[in-house]
Amino acid sequence: MKKLILIVIVLLIGQNLANAHTCENETVKCPIDGKDVTFCVTMSMTTFGSFKDFQKQGAIGEHYEELINTCPKCHFSGYIDDFKERISEEDKIKIKEYLTKFDKIKIDDARQCLIAGEIKEFQKKSNKEIAFCYVTGSYLLRENGKQIEFRKELQSKAKDNLISALDKNEYDDKTVIANINYLVAEMERRIGNFDEAIKYYDLAINDPNKKDWVEEVAKEQKELAIKKDENNKI
Repeated sequence: MKKLILIVIVLLIGQNLANAHTCENETVKCPIDGKDVTFCVTMSMTTFGSFKDFQKQGAIGEHYEELINTCPKCHFSGYIDDFKERISEEDKIKIKEYLTKFDKIKIDDARQCLIAGEIKEFQKKSNKEIAFCYVTGSYLLRENGKQIEFRKELQSKAKDNLISALDKNEYDDKTVIANINYLVAEMERRIGNFDEAIKYYDLAINDPNKKDWVEEVAKEQKELAIKKDENNKI
């Protein structure tokens, strides 16, 4: 009997490990000052659905915290591929000047996302790429009651860039447009812009190219906007 219990425990532990988030360290050079920066690059994880703003749930460990990292010396921030890009001398000067304002500020995971997004704005990257730096930052502040205004700042920047991305036709797949309008609506609702949220939920609901799940979820979330509910925990 004891042997059977032991076997079951081992199997359960093995299953949990198989489903867990794993990552491998990769060290890159900061493109601004050459300082080593180590990323823990996600190798595997198991998701079990998502929150209403598309943040994955499940055995994901610190996946979102690890996506964007910061140089400990100059505070240059971005995805691992951003650290591998060559930056022009002209842009380096602009970025260095911008980063000085963070010299005496604690750079937590969410602020790394802010810095990464604003650097991409300097570099004139696509709005959809910029937007998801800010969206990621907002995920990291989901239940943080002490940084509500900062979280809303990130969500406001996210929705502005998502709207610009739509205006510039940055999404080739027509079935994605409804998803993005829905996400804009969620950002608007979460910062308390309920009329704008309803407008974008309706755009998602009425999109003839939408995926099957969009209408049901958008209608559900629209009801919260009608009730002026900015719940950010869902």
